[in-house]
Amino acid sequence: MTTLPFRLSPLLLAALLAACATAPASLPPEAASAPPTAWQAEPADATAPDWAAVTDPQLADLQARALRANRDLAQAALRWRQAQTQAEIGGLRLRPSLGGSASASKPLEGASTRTVDVGGVSVPITSNVGWSRSYGLSASVGYELDLWGRIAANQAAQAAQAEAARTDLDAARLLIRQRVAEAYWTLAAIDLQRPLAEQQLALNRENLALVSLRVREGKLLPLEIDKAASTVQQAQVRLSDLAADAQLQRNTLALLLGEPLPGPDGGGFVAEPRLPVQTVPQWAPGAPAEVLGRRPDVQRARLTVDAALARHRAADAERYPSLSFSASVSTGGSRAADWLSQPIANLAANLAVPLIDWRRLDLQRDNARTEVELAALALRDTVQKALVEIEGQLVDGERLRQQLAANALRLQEATAAERLAALRYEVGAISRADWLQARNAMLEAQQGQIQLRLRAWLNRAALAKAVAGA
Repeated sequence: MTTLPFRLSPLLLAALLAACATAPASLPPEAASAPPTAWQAEPADATAPDWAAVTDPQLADLQARALRANRDLAQAALRWRQAQTQAEIGGLRLRPSLGGSASASKPLEGASTRTVDVGGVSVPITSNVGWSRSYGLSASVGYELDLWGRIAANQAAQAAQAEAARTDLDAARLLIRQRVAEAYWTLAAIDLQRPLAEQQLALNRENLALVSLRVREGKLLPLEIDKAASTVQQAQVRLSDLAADAQLQRNTLALLLGEPLPGPDGGGFVAEPRLPVQTVPQWAPGAPAEVLGRRPDVQRARLTVDAALARHRAADAERYPSLSFSASVSTGGSRAADWLSQPIANLAANLAVPLIDWRRLDLQRDNARTEVELAALALRDTVQKALVEIEGQLVDGERLRQQLAANALRLQEATAAERLAALRYEVGAISRADWLQARNAMLEAQQGQIQLRLRAWLNRAALAKAVAGA
């Protein structure tokens, strides 16, 4: 970069500026393919996703507490604030810069000897040690004329980065709401399954005792004892798994709420969580283009493209001359009267023309162009993954709806079979082992129904997050 002095003639200055009169053009990314007009697996009678329609007051309170106290959310908010501050700092370059200084000095002057000619004779005279005082004030202003939009492009890139940090905050909010709902509903499902699992364990133990008795009587082979003992062991493992899962979900809630981990009993942490009893609503995500427009990850990818384009414009403008102006005034002296009698003013203009460093500037521009292409590819990839994610949630929702209907029929048949077996056992038509088997099948169907309900609600929570639902 070669700096030309202000003595450059106005004619030459005009010629240089006219030669660079074409500002660098922006480089748009490759056009992404248009999103589909409708979802493949969208139910015909679906409604818009709404958290308020599926959350009870306790869950809504937990979600609100998590949004206030979660540390990940607080970090995302601080990163957004930091990015905003950086953007404001960059915006200051579009304004004149002011400066000022004041100085005061009091140096000690040492003794000195000089001679005086007295009648042709040199007479030495020694001066005494003394103090001297001086004061000074100065003020300056500088401004770079943004001829080609380089400064504005850099500021636009920082503004886009700040807005991208805001989308991280939105994504964190959606994730926290989903995770709180998942932990809460999982706890509720565990509370519903635990008494059923305890009944199963009691039934299997009773069945083991009956099988052991019949083996001793010679009515069954010893192998049947192993089978009955295996069912007891499976019931015990299921109860242990439920207890461990409950503790893990309580720990997850504590982490999301920014609270200490609960004790092993978890008492008082979540009072009677409830799994919704109503049918899972059929939610319509909305038009694909609308959904993609409000997803935080797609917004961030789009803003990354905007920032890359702005940096490319800045790198391109870097190859053009820059023009800046400065003005300063200063004064000083050992007395206040000297300040007005000895002012110094300075006006300057600086034209910097890249005549030597062109290779580095070209490489910077090429690197910025590559950054734009990478950002464009990332945007298309993000859009495609978002479409696949939402379609997957819709497909899973339809599959779970069918499984719930099939399991409801199974539960109805198992309940009817258990009632019939109980009546037949009362009249002595079947053995108690046969009734225990029917009862166990009904309990198994009930637990399966609870698990499917939980999976259906977790699917709806994931869908609400995927479509950035309110």
